[in-house]
Amino acid sequence: MVTGVQLRPLGAQASAGATGTSGTAATVPDSVTGRVLNAATGTPVPRALVRLNDRAVLTDHEGKFRFEQNTESAANILITKPGFYASADPSEAGNLFLQAAQLAVPLELRIYPEALLTGRVLGPDGAPLQRILVSAMRSSFDESGHHWSTTAQSQTDVHGNFRLPVPGGSYRIESHYTPQDGATGEAVLPVVVPEGSSSSMPQVIQIRGGDEQHFELRPAVSRIHTVTLTTQGSSGRGFARITAHTRSGSSLMQVNPRTDGALGAMTMELPQGSYVLTAWMNNGESSAEAETTVTVPDHDVSGVVLQFAPIPSIPVELSVDSESAAINNPPQLQQLGLTLQKEEVDIERGDSSIRPTMVRDHSYAFTVPTGNYRLQARMSGSWYIKSVNYGDSDLLQQELVVAPGAAGAPIRVTVSDQTGSLQGAVLVNGSPGVCWIYLISSGPSAQSVFSLRSGTDGSFSSAHLPPGSYQALASERRLSVNFRDPASLAPYSSYVHNVTIEAGDKSTLNLDAAPALAVMP
Repeated sequence: MVTGVQLRPLGAQASAGATGTSGTAATVPDSVTGRVLNAATGTPVPRALVRLNDRAVLTDHEGKFRFEQNTESAANILITKPGFYASADPSEAGNLFLQAAQLAVPLELRIYPEALLTGRVLGPDGAPLQRILVSAMRSSFDESGHHWSTTAQSQTDVHGNFRLPVPGGSYRIESHYTPQDGATGEAVLPVVVPEGSSSSMPQVIQIRGGDEQHFELRPAVSRIHTVTLTTQGSSGRGFARITAHTRSGSSLMQVNPRTDGALGAMTMELPQGSYVLTAWMNNGESSAEAETTVTVPDHDVSGVVLQFAPIPSIPVELSVDSESAAINNPPQLQQLGLTLQKEEVDIERGDSSIRPTMVRDHSYAFTVPTGNYRLQARMSGSWYIKSVNYGDSDLLQQELVVAPGAAGAPIRVTVSDQTGSLQGAVLVNGSPGVCWIYLISSGPSAQSVFSLRSGTDGSFSSAHLPPGSYQALASERRLSVNFRDPASLAPYSSYVHNVTIEAGDKSTLNLDAAPALAVMP
């Protein structure tokens, strides 16, 4: 599969000249032919629009297409059809870039049917709620960790119905907070389906392309009341934002406070219920945080106090391992992509990564709210992170624990250019193919996963990899799994191979790839 669209030669296996990457110039084919198939069912897709550079044709009732009088030695191919996606992964563009030798082979292109998340939003009395914004939040993984992204949004109609077309995958459905419903004048609280989470990850809806699942959302509806807050431990300048969680932690609302003229005092509107309020403040020179609980009965509330405490600033220092080559210029700290990933509470939210920022003396520091964090980074050229220490903690094996008021001790990062290399080839169903290759570190590492792409002849190579043991996995399509969780990799166990990389050595590894249909969401 290339950029999310599955590509195969039709009929006999393509010759080495058609799929290889040799320097011999290939003859420009007189015509480009192929067919388009439904990736979920394998059936032909009629009337799909196939674009080859600036030309376009529709597929026939057998899903076949043909471009006559071709003069292109290389071309972009993109398939579009309502109700289908060019790629199973929304992060991939879905277009193919093919050279003349590839264009000479009859093509088999697969597109992915949309899945449908539908339902109704009803009030406590069963009456439909209209104009409520509903989102489909896609759960995905990549080399840097877990992410949530908004894949589809829709407002409910007069009957409370919503319809969310999405690619197959893992989702949560969220209705948004409505401070004042137009019909009732009351607030509609947010609701999430499915609600709750396991000890490590939130629950999700699994849906395959071509399927439909229907849900009924019943958010709480309540009158809103004024909550008056005072702040302590801060000047009150530079107020950023307040979020309110329900006490169960299942719903999140962004609330907009207003100053009432008194120094350090604010008011905001909240529905009846119990909440955890979390506040952040930044006045340009320092940051502070506060958290408190509040219960809003059937009347206005005053006397709520936000006790702000400075958010710790932890310096970051960079050094070079003594065994590294002096002639090789070491990287700058910002080139290593250092981040701290929060491990608790809102791990499912997209705002949990913290990056170091430059301070006045042009050094770098993490401004880190209290909590537990996992350090992540990437290689920079031939350089990798060999060790990271914070006091007595080894941050390649332990979490960074930030307590209130923590500061002073730096995070010490040591880099090395003493790497090894890996080369090999990939087969898909016995034939060379373009695939993703994942190298999953079995030991302590700031970058737990390395990804490579094979060429059209199936070959791949990486000139610089940190020494250590890895699990290697090849896949015809990009994987969205938790690479740190052995249970997530279990379905691909027959495709996993172990490999050890030694500094200064070149290792070779040949792999069979998991075919696209075996990992289709």
